[in-house]
Amino acid sequence: MSSGPLLYADRSERGKLRFTGPQRAWFLHQILTQSLEDIAPGDARDAAMITVHGRMVGYMEIVATEDELLAHFEPELAATLPEAIRRYVFGTRVEIVEVTNDFGLVLVVAPDWENLAAAAAPKAILHPTQSLGIPAGYLWIKAGTMEDVVAALKERGGEQASEEQLEAMRVETGMARWGRDMDEKTLPPEVGLDDVAVHYDKGCYVGQEAMAKIKFRGKVNRKLRRIRGDKPLRAGAEVTLDGAKVGNVTSAGGSKGLALLRYTVEPGAHVVVGDAPVEVVA
Repeated sequence: MSSGPLLYADRSERGKLRFTGPQRAWFLHQILTQSLEDIAPGDARDAAMITVHGRMVGYMEIVATEDELLAHFEPELAATLPEAIRRYVFGTRVEIVEVTNDFGLVLVVAPDWENLAAAAAPKAILHPTQSLGIPAGYLWIKAGTMEDVVAALKERGGEQASEEQLEAMRVETGMARWGRDMDEKTLPPEVGLDDVAVHYDKGCYVGQEAMAKIKFRGKVNRKLRRIRGDKPLRAGAEVTLDGAKVGNVTSAGGSKGLALLRYTVEPGAHVVVGDAPVEVVA
């Protein structure tokens, strides 16, 4: 029995890549912010691809099986991220295949999502996700089997979640999302990815020097903060403090939101969005 509600959503539109070959993990270890050389079957890790200056090229979630690494990412990155990765292959023994249409992708949210997912889709590849900040995971399923998987989830009490519901969950926990809170101008530490997708103790990778300098300096100029008010918030709205602009709302879920603010704006501060007072929360 589930100890909480079971929600699901079809996110098959996300881009998907398959990495095979004996150097697949080593290859990604060299070009991404995450440590991947020691990834074992069943392990899931998030990673950013950044420039030599530390700006983000893209963001992906990776899961390992016995003989491959599977990665998925926001649809907005489908036209750019795969090509950016392939530029580094050279003579590496890795094969990269775009498999967006070969797999369906179901997001499952529940305290015991793994047991429920395994029962509903025993052939699925289970991929834990930190993207909502609460227990959840993705099911990689064979294309064309979505209807059967959804029916099995419904039999176990599953309810389809709207994107608005999922965004509200994410905003509540302060988890950044590509295309909303982070883009090509973002440094990973600005949006709280230090503990999620950046490994500071591994060896050289593209952008490693920039990340090390930020860690040594101890700060970035902007930080993603949770905000809360009494009126509905709008993504893109300007945030001011004492009449001066200090940032913008990046995601909104009703009267709660995320905002990329000057690093000097700490939790507990009272700012203004539009003409409405808003509190910056921890």
